[in-house]
Amino acid sequence: YLCDSPSHVRGQRVQDTRLSLTECHRVAVVSVVCCALFLLLLLTGALCHHFHGLWYMKMMWAWLQAKRKPLKAPRRDVCYDAFVSYSEQDSYWVENLMVQELEHFQPPFKLCLHKRDFIPGKWIIDNIIDSIEKSQKTIFVLSENFVKSEWCKYELDFSHFRLFDENDDTAILILLEPIEKKAIPQRFCKLRKIMNTRTYLEWPADETQREGFWLNLRAAIKS
Repeated sequence: YLCDSPSHVRGQRVQDTRLSLTECHRVAVVSVVCCALFLLLLLTGALCHHFHGLWYMKMMWAWLQAKRKPLKAPRRDVCYDAFVSYSEQDSYWVENLMVQELEHFQPPFKLCLHKRDFIPGKWIIDNIIDSIEKSQKTIFVLSENFVKSEWCKYELDFSHFRLFDENDDTAILILLEPIEKKAIPQRFCKLRKIMNTRTYLEWPADETQREGFWLNLRAAIKS
């Protein structure tokens, strides 16, 4: 008997031919490799979806774009005095107290609120990035509800990139209620770091001290 394939052994006697395992089972090897690559792609896609990898890729891209801009370039695209990052559970305080005190003040401040100012139909991640970039400051309304919110974490992450990239005081922290730092989830490690290195405003329980709170907040936004 003579070999017909592979081509480099064609015509040789079968008993005199020595082939490697991959040459003997080339189709099987190719099939296994293709299946492994397919499973790897599925696993990568599942992990990206679970850990919102696309968000972090977009955030990194926005950060890299910011790094390419001149440090002293004027920010002509700023539309808001501050973007407000807060949990939906704290919306009453933001919409009925903060908005009243800041937007109805003279001269009024212009705030960006996700419920009111995000563009309908636009991907929420793009809305977050665009709103933070178009705001002079980012106000974080911190509470137990905040640290339970996934979207608040994303807003904090992107603002953290911008904060350290521009090396300025773009973040303003408002502590709506006492939060034990050790109780903050591990995924909010950046929040712990910011709270350890920056001062923050505490919402006073005593009503007589609240006017001073609003004065300090307005001064922080203007700074």
